[in-house]
Amino acid sequence: MSQPEPDPASYRDLPPRGWARLRTLLKRAATRRCPQCGAKGIFKNYLELRERCPRCAYKFDREEGYFLGGYALNVFFVGLIPLILLVFFLIYTDYSWVTLELIFIPLAIILPLLMFPYTRTFWMVIDLFVDPTEHTEKRLRHGHMKR
Repeated sequence: MSQPEPDPASYRDLPPRGWARLRTLLKRAATRRCPQCGAKGIFKNYLELRERCPRCAYKFDREEGYFLGGYALNVFFVGLIPLILLVFFLIYTDYSWVTLELIFIPLAIILPLLMFPYTRTFWMVIDLFVDPTEHTEKRLRHGHMKR
C-alpha cells in the first residue's frame, strides 16, 4: 500500500516571526523562490508568476490588486537606481552628456524589465513580514475579505 501524499501546505517552513522570518524571506525573494517553502519554479517565464507555488500550493495573489505594491516598488527602484548612478557619474567622472545619454537611455529601457520579477518577490516579503499568511487565510475563512 502506498503512502498518502502529504498536504502541500505541510511544505511551508517559513519561520513564524522575527529576524529569522525576514532573513528567510529576503533570501527567497532574491533567488526568486516561493516565500513560503523556498521552492524554485514559481515563474512560468522570466516575467510571469504562476498563480500558485508548484510545491506548497501557496496562492501568490492574496487579494485583488495585491501586486500594485510590487509595481510601486518597481517604479521607485527604477527611478532611484539611475538617479544615484547619474549623480555618481556627474560628480566622479568627466563623461560628456552624449556618453551619459548612451549609458542611461538603454538603462531606463532595460532596468524595469530586469527588476520586475524581483520587485514582485520583494513585495511578497514586505507583505508576509507585516501580515503573515495565516492572518489573511483566517480572515478569508471567517468571511471578512472577498476572494
